Amino acid sequence: MSEPGQQVTRETVAVGEARVSYLEAGPADGGPIVFLHGMPASAELWRGVLGEVGDAGYRALAPDLPGYGGTRLPAGGDHSLAGAADLVAEWIESAGLRSAGRDLWLVGHDLGGAVAQILVGWRPELIGRLTLGDTVVRDGWPVAPVRLFRAVARLGLYPALAVSGLVPNPYARHELAKGFARPERLDEGTAERVFWDGKVTTAEGRGAFARHLQALDPEQTVDAARRLHRFHGPCLLLWGEKDRFLPVHREAAELRQLLPGADLEVLPDAGHFAPLERPAAWARSLLSWGEGVRSAPR
Repeated sequence: MSEPGQQVTRETVAVGEARVSYLEAGPADGGPIVFLHGMPASAELWRGVLGEVGDAGYRALAPDLPGYGGTRLPAGGDHSLAGAADLVAEWIESAGLRSAGRDLWLVGHDLGGAVAQILVGWRPELIGRLTLGDTVVRDGWPVAPVRLFRAVARLGLYPALAVSGLVPNPYARHELAKGFARPERLDEGTAERVFWDGKVTTAEGRGAFARHLQALDPEQTVDAARRLHRFHGPCLLLWGEKDRFLPVHREAAELRQLLPGADLEVLPDAGHFAPLERPAAWARSLLSWGEGVRSAPR
């Protein structure tokens, strides 16, 4: 697996009463692209992709969503997917990412793709173009490991299990490895950095992740699917060929019905966590499509 790009930096800003932690790469005056991670990752999922995209001249940003990484909500904050969409929209506006009439490009993976769908359904004017990769649609989720974690959290047991060392466990590690076309590409150090981080190692992180698990509700993505017709910008579906959790023949096909005209590209030799497994190839596919959209008549 590629080493994390040294040109990627981490910043933390206040957005209302929340604190948003995000990774950033590329020139400050580059065209902005916002990358949203899914479960159980953090913004670290995108580190390799951000380096490639930043080198291409874009301003690439990836926030930790609520319940993950360093982002924190105030007491009583909304840790659901819809709450994450609200926070991302507020952050986009407060950071001036749509200034000077520049289109904002939104990219979402897995549950980050769900957040992206909610955002473009409710606030389509914020987004110029959209990319969804290996993402959920309607109520075809959660997959079995997420259902298990959600049940544990709703019983109030997640923090205690994480403290006891039962998270991560062999089952969780095995399920994560299934997200790769070649499981040997996921080493323990990368798994710790991307997938477990503070949601296991700190009390604040364990509590935030538990609240997020408790708030997960497929009805929010069902509602998002009803609103996707409100988005009229260019859209790319970028999928790992060997995604065993959200296979291209099912979820991507369903999204193409909801987003008529969306382009589909399938990345070979990649599984569900394609942006982590093959970051350079994933970024090349993304940028190639983006250049085609830029040169096409509007």
